[in-house]
Amino acid sequence: MRRLGALGGLGALGLRGRIVGALVLTAAVTLAVAALGLLPPLERRLRDAELRALVDKAVELRGGFESLDGHQLAINSNALGGLGLELVRTSGASEVYLLDSAHALRLRTADRATAAADPFDDVAEARRGRRLVASSVTHEGDEVVRVAIPLRIDGGLYVLAARKQVSEIRDAVGVVRRAFGTAALSGLAIALLLGLGLAATLVRRLRRLRDATVNLAEHGPVDEVPADRNRDEVGDLARSFAAMQRRLHQQEEARRAFVATASHELRTPVASLRGMLELLDDELAHGEVDGEEARRQVARALAQARRLGRLAADLLDLSRIDAEVALRREPVELGELSRAVLAEFELGAGPGERRPAPVLDEDGRGEDGVWALADPGAVAQILRILLDNAMRASPDDTPVHVSLRPPPGDGPAALIVRDEGPGVPPQEREAVFRRFSRGTGASGGGFGLGLAIGRELAERMGGSLVLEEAGPPGATFTLRLPVPPPHDHDGDDDGGAASA
Repeated sequence: MRRLGALGGLGALGLRGRIVGALVLTAAVTLAVAALGLLPPLERRLRDAELRALVDKAVELRGGFESLDGHQLAINSNALGGLGLELVRTSGASEVYLLDSAHALRLRTADRATAAADPFDDVAEARRGRRLVASSVTHEGDEVVRVAIPLRIDGGLYVLAARKQVSEIRDAVGVVRRAFGTAALSGLAIALLLGLGLAATLVRRLRRLRDATVNLAEHGPVDEVPADRNRDEVGDLARSFAAMQRRLHQQEEARRAFVATASHELRTPVASLRGMLELLDDELAHGEVDGEEARRQVARALAQARRLGRLAADLLDLSRIDAEVALRREPVELGELSRAVLAEFELGAGPGERRPAPVLDEDGRGEDGVWALADPGAVAQILRILLDNAMRASPDDTPVHVSLRPPPGDGPAALIVRDEGPGVPPQEREAVFRRFSRGTGASGGGFGLGLAIGRELAERMGGSLVLEEAGPPGATFTLRLPVPPPHDHDGDDDGGAASA
């Protein structure tokens, strides 16, 4: 398989270029929005603050102007001039004027040329409306805030006008703008450096994952995925991929072991069956058939065929378990189901055949029975496996005890199978539950799959299948299953036995 190109070279920009570009673009847009949201309002607020300060000082001195009498209203009188200078001093105004009803100047703090260039349109508006007029204008390229206040002095109508240049506001905003631009460029440079570092780290980690997937595709799940201990999405992806790789490795090992063991287990009965049939065919070809011997060979051939059938059924069950085919979850009455399975074994016994007899002990069943939340078919299959093993291990004419135990409080319900055979050695207690594993004292023609199937079915239903620590003689297996919620099994008299 041809290896993929480097992650950094995918597409026109690659992942690294896209990450860096996204970070720089995000930073640039953020700074632009901040500049648009900050600088224009800043200049406007500074201008409004200067205008409010000028208005406040003019209103504060209003009473002083209105207290003047006719003699003090002489043009540039000391009293009038003193109030005008006070307003200049306290507010920073560059020009202060007092105009009478004839629009004549009674007070001016600026030269004649400056006063002549002022249109005094706000003064006319204040006089007409008899109200304070505050505004900001641009005069000869300079920003100016101004206020005009109508006054009643000695029975006459006058207007106090004050002007203040605020061009320094524009200069201050320019300084802020330049500082903001410098900070923005620094921020973009930092974002670029951080983006390059982040992108390089991320691409390096993703490249390791890419290489691991390519190795997995080329060589199978044999190589370990590089560890990534970072607590982020890429780290989670790497750990999930490592878990998948380990799972695939386990499945591959299980598949190889399964194929090897199944091939070995199939080889013996197939070779035996073939040999017996060839021998029988040879005898038939030469006409030297011993009827009794032929019947024995046919019986052995049938036994091997049945053994192959059991192996095929077990392999099919394992394939269903490995494929995780969904099991049903419904209330099952274990007593009814157990009686149905035991009846199958009674019907399977030949006339006069001596074999262990399964016996159902219902002393602890109770009036309402023992209920479990499970798949009735799976429970019946587990019970068949346990009974088949117990009857092969037990001496003839000895009972195989099947008992039920209701749940203790909120605990699980239990189905128990006990035989009187040789038991299981302590060192093999868990080994007997592994696939293709048989105990040293196992008898009969089993393949070591039944208990493995039983335990996996029990765990799929939320229960367990264990070998109890009971001493010899015999072995005691207990199937524990969860119980249904209260009243879920009311009126269900069949208990799932019919579906078993």
